[in-house]
Amino acid sequence: MSQQRPVAVVIQSRLASTRLPAKAMLPIAGIPSVVLCALRAANTGLPVTVATSDGAVDDEIARVLAKAGIHCFRGPHEDVLLRYAQAVQALPRNAVVVRLTADNIYPDGNFIQSLLQEFERLEVDYLGTCSPQDGMPYGMSVEVFTVAVLRDADREARSPVEREHVTPWMRRASKAARYAHSGGGQHWSRLRCTLDTFDDYTMLTRVFADCRDPVNAGWTELVDRLTALTPGGVRPRCPFRERADGAVHSVLTLGTVQLGTKYGIANRSGMPDDDEVRLLLARAADAGITSVDTASAYGESESRLGRLLPPNSQDRIRIITKLDVLADLPADAAPKIICDAVDASVFRSLYRLRKQRLDTLLLHRWSHRDAWHGAAWARLLQLRRAGVIGDLGASVSSREEALAALADPEVGHLQCPVNLLDASWRDSEFLRTIRSRADVVVHARSVLLQGMLTLPWTQWVRVRGADARELCSILDGLVRALDRIDRVDLCLAYVRALPWVTSLVVGMETLEQLEENLERAQAPALSEAQMEAVAAAIPALPRELLNPALWGAARG
Repeated sequence: MSQQRPVAVVIQSRLASTRLPAKAMLPIAGIPSVVLCALRAANTGLPVTVATSDGAVDDEIARVLAKAGIHCFRGPHEDVLLRYAQAVQALPRNAVVVRLTADNIYPDGNFIQSLLQEFERLEVDYLGTCSPQDGMPYGMSVEVFTVAVLRDADREARSPVEREHVTPWMRRASKAARYAHSGGGQHWSRLRCTLDTFDDYTMLTRVFADCRDPVNAGWTELVDRLTALTPGGVRPRCPFRERADGAVHSVLTLGTVQLGTKYGIANRSGMPDDDEVRLLLARAADAGITSVDTASAYGESESRLGRLLPPNSQDRIRIITKLDVLADLPADAAPKIICDAVDASVFRSLYRLRKQRLDTLLLHRWSHRDAWHGAAWARLLQLRRAGVIGDLGASVSSREEALAALADPEVGHLQCPVNLLDASWRDSEFLRTIRSRADVVVHARSVLLQGMLTLPWTQWVRVRGADARELCSILDGLVRALDRIDRVDLCLAYVRALPWVTSLVVGMETLEQLEENLERAQAPALSEAQMEAVAAAIPALPRELLNPALWGAARG
């Protein structure tokens, strides 16, 4: 770093954390976490300031920092961007600010220096880490920017989010770059280094236990310690896709109907017990699974997720649930009855999931979009505006329903039954329409047709016009010709190759199934030529085979 360019490390901290109150005071290796964070950031000689609020609630932070000899600046509580601008107001415009938060215990002076060197090399206004895209653990978080762009942001940024989170305006409006560390392990991006929940705190105390020098221990040493303590060890993260808005979606979504009821033609184990579910969910979170699929109609699924999902996964895993099927409501039900039924379903899901807001809610039946003169959909839109629901969407059963859903600009999430036997999703009108709705998250379900595609032909449902023995022979031939592990691998690789599919909803009720599917997700998706080979090999098939809802009436 050039000696002509002053550097200031500024760490924001407060006591009023909602998920883990007073976490800045929690001892790690016998040192308050905010003090340990500051000392580690300063261990190569960089000047460090902790910026806390000027409210009485944060007097204790100022006291412990003074006792440790760490400089403290106090500014506005809510307007953190202004607090940063005031903390460095004496510096020239070309000076460099390094931003950390007090829950970033792992970064040390050497890690900060590596970002400063990259910042200078790239000649940008802003450089920041961004897990998992940068391959780093979540919580190895450092941002670097000039005083000039900080002052520009303070002058121009208007929204509460921009003021609270300091850097959104810089990332959007300045010359910005993303830091990428070379030489890290493939498993790094699934690790969690932050201090945000009690589980995080417990893990941090274990990582720093018996650490001879917690202030000067290298960050990679700490990451290695963390790796040894996590369920996945050195296994890589589940692959993910980054959308245009920067959101990350794992290619696998954990389907949980099997956690709430005995489901699926291939299900031989029944519902797992609570201990098995707890381990399954913890490993899914550890592996980087970013979404879990459930529904009001899935028996105990919502309740078990609410009870058993790890607390420190709440900011990593998005729960997608579905409106009740509303089977008892007549077609001529009054609007108030419809609104009450919708409210009952929504607030029952909130209660079961132990959440204050539903991340994503789907219509379980697309027909409910226009049923009852649109009253159910209108009520869901009201609940979204009120902040009770995040994203709205629909679970559809056919290409025709998908096209109707994509015509509604309020639909932001679509769940479709997609598998390699179903040629309807290769329709040109659908492909043209889905390309025009890049804002829609698309999840593919029924990738294995409730597991039937994995079974011998004697266990397939018998449907007129579909030769199960021939189809199994074709699938096994494709497994060999395309060098896939098995039929599951072939089916997953086919749907993963569809560019419009964001994630695959795969039902899993055992830890063994999860590990197998995570391993298959690491394999490459099918190539364009291989996709064409699959399309050429599969004959035209009746809808009665491709839609499990029709199996009962179609058995031949």
